[in-house]
Amino acid sequence: MTLFSRLLYTCIAGALLLAAVLLIGIAVTRVFGGFWTGEGALDNMLDAIGLVIIAVAVADVGKFLFEEEVISDRELRRPAEARGSLTKFMTIIIVALSLESLVLITKASRETPANIVYPALLMLVAVAALVGLGLFQKLSHRVTAAIPAEAEDGKAGKREKEAAREEE
Repeated sequence: MTLFSRLLYTCIAGALLLAAVLLIGIAVTRVFGGFWTGEGALDNMLDAIGLVIIAVAVADVGKFLFEEEVISDRELRRPAEARGSLTKFMTIIIVALSLESLVLITKASRETPANIVYPALLMLVAVAALVGLGLFQKLSHRVTAAIPAEAEDGKAGKREKEAAREEE
């Protein structure tokens, strides 16, 4: 990986982490503001929980990018590595969707029960993403199990060539 791409991913990860910290700061400010004025304290707290959930997801994405692109210093050559990285990323998204939908369901049930349909649909999207991730894991595991470890690294062809040279 080049120095430019490392610096770029470091800046992106730093910006995401900074955005997450700012979101948490805004959430704390709203909660204290709601308690200080006494108006809509519970609504402010639910909004703050939603902001913290988003902040954690954004921070996790920044951490993921930094770990995968800067620290690891490797390309995803094997299917198992790519599967693991995709699983980490999708898990972050699924957890954020699930938690956010729970907060929205709580808010909708307090305000207008008729509006609970949209948060419930968001929960269904999170469940569908989880089922899709499970299906991806199952299918990709079958494929990677069928590929010998030597073939993944390109070592099989190398060993065959070395064996042919030795026979000559």
